[in-house]
Amino acid sequence: MDAFTNYLNSLDIDFNNLLIIGLVLLLGTFLLSVIGRFAFGKRSVLNNAVSSAIGILFIYAITVVLKSFGAQFQEMIAPLPFVTISQNEMILFTFHGAHYTVLCSEILNMIILSFLVNLADGWLPKGKNIFSWLFFRCMTVVLAFFLHLLVVGLFRTYLPQGIVTYAPTILLVLLILLLLTGALKIIVGAVLTTVNPLIGGLYTFFFATVIGKQITKAVLTTLILGGIVYLLNHLGCTVISIASAALMAYIPFVILLVVLWYIVYRVF
Repeated sequence: MDAFTNYLNSLDIDFNNLLIIGLVLLLGTFLLSVIGRFAFGKRSVLNNAVSSAIGILFIYAITVVLKSFGAQFQEMIAPLPFVTISQNEMILFTFHGAHYTVLCSEILNMIILSFLVNLADGWLPKGKNIFSWLFFRCMTVVLAFFLHLLVVGLFRTYLPQGIVTYAPTILLVLLILLLLTGALKIIVGAVLTTVNPLIGGLYTFFFATVIGKQITKAVLTTLILGGIVYLLNHLGCTVISIASAALMAYIPFVILLVVLWYIVYRVF
């Protein structure tokens, strides 16, 4: 352990910072999966959201690897929510003190990315064994990566700057209001639906249709990742080294994350 710690220090990596981030990600996703399994059953919406959150972490990994390859890959890198990537660092978004337009833009961007990951995962087969599962999950990550790049490119090209600034706030507020209104049926039941059929229609969209379910899972995935980033902010972990020499030190963590993803996907 001392040798490994000294190796990380030689790469200018804070071992304690890395350990905290690894434990928060691994234990956090595992505990949420256990809660989802015993509270809501196997393959619940919560566990699907946790699985999508892990997939998004690998999209971040792809972006970091492309960044380390040099400027020729810059056009393949779309701005990712909740992080800012500099030359050798990944800086986590800070919720405290963030302007509401920036905060809404980050959250909406994460909802879009989560929706694309869930959509890609639904399109591709689950896999009959660990090798086919791993292949299709890799395809899910790659497909969602390029879909997100396409969507961001379309927004940049066709939306005026003024709309880009304030549209995320408007869209996010509307989405949350519609989602909460539809969720009222779960709490109050059929009586509320007979009083206001609109609530029944919103419930059907968000919790019964394919697209609606994906949006609901995307919002839940965003809450999970947002909660993790907020917790890391609280613990003082806001910067991750992504220098080329440091990437090798993350391989054990990546392997553990793949194993956890498989457990979440198959067991929970």
